[in-house]
Amino acid sequence: MIKVKGTRNKKFQKRILILTGIVALLFTAWSLLNFNGMLKKTEKNKKYDNVTEWTEQNARLIEYKTARYYEILESAAARIKDMSLDSEETQRFLGRTYSKKETHFVYMRILNKGGKAPGMKKDYSEMSYFKTSMSGNKAISKNGTTYKSGVVLSVPIYNDAHQIEGILCGILSSTRLNIFDDIAKEKEKRNQFVLDEDGNYLLKQDVRNTTGTNFFEDMGKRDLSLLLPTIQLRIRSGVTVPFEIYGDNDDGMVAVIAPVRDIHLYTVTTIRETEIAHESAVYQKHVIKLTAKLIGMMVLVLLVYLYFQREDKRYIRRLNNRLMLNEETYRITARNSDTCVFTYDVETELIQFLNDKYKDIGLDQEQLSIPILLKNISKVSPQSCADIRNILETIENKEVTCQKKISVWSKGRMRYLQIFTTNIFDDSGAVSRMVGSIEDITDSETDPMTGAIMRAAGTERIEQILKSDPEAGSVHAFMIADLDNFKNLNDRLGHMWGDHALHDVVKIIRDNCRAQDVICRLGGDEFVVFFRDIPLDVLQERVKLLSEQLHITYENEGETVTISVSMGIALTEKGKVTFQELYKRADKGLYEVKRTQKGTWHIV
Repeated sequence: MIKVKGTRNKKFQKRILILTGIVALLFTAWSLLNFNGMLKKTEKNKKYDNVTEWTEQNARLIEYKTARYYEILESAAARIKDMSLDSEETQRFLGRTYSKKETHFVYMRILNKGGKAPGMKKDYSEMSYFKTSMSGNKAISKNGTTYKSGVVLSVPIYNDAHQIEGILCGILSSTRLNIFDDIAKEKEKRNQFVLDEDGNYLLKQDVRNTTGTNFFEDMGKRDLSLLLPTIQLRIRSGVTVPFEIYGDNDDGMVAVIAPVRDIHLYTVTTIRETEIAHESAVYQKHVIKLTAKLIGMMVLVLLVYLYFQREDKRYIRRLNNRLMLNEETYRITARNSDTCVFTYDVETELIQFLNDKYKDIGLDQEQLSIPILLKNISKVSPQSCADIRNILETIENKEVTCQKKISVWSKGRMRYLQIFTTNIFDDSGAVSRMVGSIEDITDSETDPMTGAIMRAAGTERIEQILKSDPEAGSVHAFMIADLDNFKNLNDRLGHMWGDHALHDVVKIIRDNCRAQDVICRLGGDEFVVFFRDIPLDVLQERVKLLSEQLHITYENEGETVTISVSMGIALTEKGKVTFQELYKRADKGLYEVKRTQKGTWHIV
């Protein structure tokens, strides 16, 4: 039960909140009064502060971007640690699993301890990134002689004994580390660069007097406020270094170099001195306006809060609402005593079942966490995972009730569950827990004779799957299976044998399908089998095996009848097609089989 805080505690919280608001208001006013003084610092500080902050921010952006790419490489390295690093199949596995579209890597390359890549004779053992990663570190380097060919990121590949077996390289286009995309060049007067540890330009925004390929070489031709060796020494020790570039015929400039943490890269910003004073004035004007608005909003929020805090009726009404919701919780529990009833704790993310009905729907734990539950059903029914997340979103959206139908694989069959939930709110208006019931509606969704999904449920599920594209290297396959000689079987042996044949056909189909595939009875002796995310060669093997096994002979009292199954198959490599579109295409293939050679199959 949710505890109700006492009046004394609420008054104490009210005083603390008022005091905090007053302190924040005074602090903001004090900051505003001192802001002009801050902008009137010495000319040197005005030159450096803005540019230094900008440069360090760019360094953090580069750090964030490279960290994301290193995470992808480390994840891929962990996936292949138990695979042969000399096998071309391992290289192909990487290509299938980590596509350019998802990772942004142009390609990934495996190098063994000797610096050799699968299927390649070239020796990479002398490359700097290979030596760095073989010593247990991440590395970044240019791909080829310049960065125009891209950037190489590399990480070590460890075995289970934490020994380095090789390295994994990812080749990126240099533009993938771009930090200048969002800059309106007509408004910004800054020039930015990204350098490697030797000063070579990895990324470069066009600017005069930096026409070479190396920043330090360009700066060696200019008159600087610091000696160039001093600048190089400081940045390599991890320090942000500001300095001035004196001009001859043009205006002088202020430059700042900031190191990117954990990798040997540097970001550089340069700005003309004539722009600094203008930027400071504009910045001061906007910040003063923003601060004044902030103070006004804080005062308004504080006054509104104080007004509502005086209304004791609000507290009483909120308390009564909470008690009514608690009463609703018990009514839900009583009403659904014959179904699985659960509570979900928002803070711990744990589902607790209030009766033992969870066993009837195939769950083997009295208490489950949301991550474990999603992991258990993600491979079989990703759409159900999305529906569960929609249920959880009602907590953040502060919705009272929700109703969803999901599918899960349990006890050797697909089950369909109806979920009802009610959210319970605490005195602050936030959801503290969820109460719900789970009803198994599988029997209303499946054909009692064959165990296949009935037409409406099957159509709905296939339409849901078709909302997304197949996985890379796979297709969705829509197959219509129609029994041959079925009427003859019913006429000669009787309808009981016809029913038996329908059951046998579905059993053979199910034995040759996966958990994520859909088997649907359209009616009579016609079925739809939907293969989800299946490689084409695997599909052909399964269909061939099905065609062989679905030649069945029945014998009764001297009468012998053989049935077969004709199959028309439509493929799609993209989602966003409908059930009816695939049905029409597969039906044409089925017609071709019926016309030419029954008992076989044809892919449209």
